[in-house]
Amino acid sequence: MTIDRTVVGREWRFLQLTGLIWAWLLVAPGLEDRWLLQLLLQALLLNAVLMTLKVNPEWKVVREVMIGLWLVALAGSLFAFAPLPDGWQRLAREIESVSMLPLLALLAGGILRFVYLSRRLTIDGIFATVVVYMIMAIMFAQLYLLLLGWDAQSFNLPVPAAERTPHLLHIDMVYYSLITECSVGYGDILPRSDVARMLAAIQAVAGQFYMAVFVAVFVGMYATQRRD
Repeated sequence: MTIDRTVVGREWRFLQLTGLIWAWLLVAPGLEDRWLLQLLLQALLLNAVLMTLKVNPEWKVVREVMIGLWLVALAGSLFAFAPLPDGWQRLAREIESVSMLPLLALLAGGILRFVYLSRRLTIDGIFATVVVYMIMAIMFAQLYLLLLGWDAQSFNLPVPAAERTPHLLHIDMVYYSLITECSVGYGDILPRSDVARMLAAIQAVAGQFYMAVFVAVFVGMYATQRRD
C-alpha cells in the first residue's frame, strides 16, 4: 500500500498553523525581548498568508493586497523598535495594528472560503476553523491595543497600562481577547470605557455564534459523507 505524500501534506496544512499559533501563545509571555515576540508574530502571519493564498490560488488581486498589508505591518513593527521619540514609536505601533486588522479579516475570510468550498469533513478543514477562531481573537486583541493607545483607562488591568511595556500589554490583550471570545470571563481584566465594553460584547457573541454555526456545518458534512 502506497501513501500519497501530497494528500498527507494537504491534510496537515492547517494543523501545523494551529500548532504554531498555540506555540506562540505559550512562548510569548516568557519572552523578555519584545522584538523577538514581534518577529515570531510576523513570521506566523506570513505563514498564514502563504497558506491562505495556497488554498485560494484564484485570489490574484487579493494576493497583492494581503502581501502589501503584511509588509506595512512588518514595517510598523520594525519602526516601533527604532530609536525614535515616543510619539513616533506609538504611531508605528498604531500603523502595525491598523494594517493587521484588514489582513486578519482577509485571512479569516480566505480560510473559511476554503472550508466552505471543500464540502467535505476533513482533518484539514477542522483545524482550519480552529485557525480562524484564533485569528478572530488576535484581531480583537489589536482593536483593544488601539483603544489602550488612545485611552489608557479603557481597561482595568491588574497592573496599570502606564506601568506595562508594549510587549506585556500585547500579551494581556491577547489573553483577554481569547477569554472573552470563549465567554469564560475570569474578571482579572475588565473593560471600562463604553467602546471597550461594546467590543467585548460583540466578540463574545461572535465567538459563540461561530462555534454554533461550524458545529452545525461539520455535522451536516459528516451526515452527507455517511450517506454517500
